[in-house]
Parts: sequence; structure tokens; C-alpha cells
Amino acid sequence: MARLLLILLLLLAGCRSVPANRVLPQRSPDGRYVFEFSGGVPQIRAGRRLELRDETAPFRKNRHLYWLWDENDRLWLYQDDTKKVYYYQRDPGGWRRYFWSGKRSRHPERDLLPPLGLYPPCPTQH
Repeated sequence: MARLLLILLLLLAGCRSVPANRVLPQRSPDGRYVFEFSGGVPQIRAGRRLELRDETAPFRKNRHLYWLWDENDRLWLYQDDTKKVYYYQRDPGGWRRYFWSGKRSRHPERDLLPPLGLYPPCPTQH
């Protein structure tokens, strides 16, 4: 009976799991890369090999930061407090961080867009 009551209370309280844009460590869609933070610093690994540790990133892990991979193994990050979007892309020279301005070109079908689940579902409470 106590177990049933506990389950009922949890359902009524609206227990929620961590949203996908806050899960750590987070694997890329193809499983080759893993994103996580170490001491608040973003890093990307391939297996056990550290491929990126971005000490100069303009953000650190905090309650205003959201992250999500897209289908092309780009890692996107959104800062809710500054409304800035960045992404990491692996180029021939390794991983690079880019600022995404959101500006559209004359060819919108070619424009790079963040994944749909990147942004928080509700405004952040301060």
C-alpha cells in the first residue's frame, strides 16, 4: 500500500526527467563523440581520447546553458541569459567553436540552423 501511495504522489507531483538539452554526458547521434564538462569547461571526447577542451569558451556550465547535438555531429550551445548561440564543428584541423548569428542568407535552404530541442521549453525563472 505504501508503494502505491508513493507512486501516486510522484505522479501527482509531476516528476520530470532531465530535458535532452541538459543531459550529461551527451553522445553525438552517431555515437562517435561525447560532450561533457570538466571543472565547468566544455570538452568533447572520441572514446577515451580528448579531442577538445575549450578553456577560452565564453561560457561555463551553469543553469543558463543548454546543449544539444545536431544530426551532422555539430554540438550547439545556447546561453539563456545572454541569448547567444555557439556551435562546435569538426573541421579537417580539429574542433572549432563558432558564433551563430542567426542571420539568413539569400539561400535559406543552405542556412545552418540549431537543432529544434536546443532552446529551453519555458522562460528561465530568475
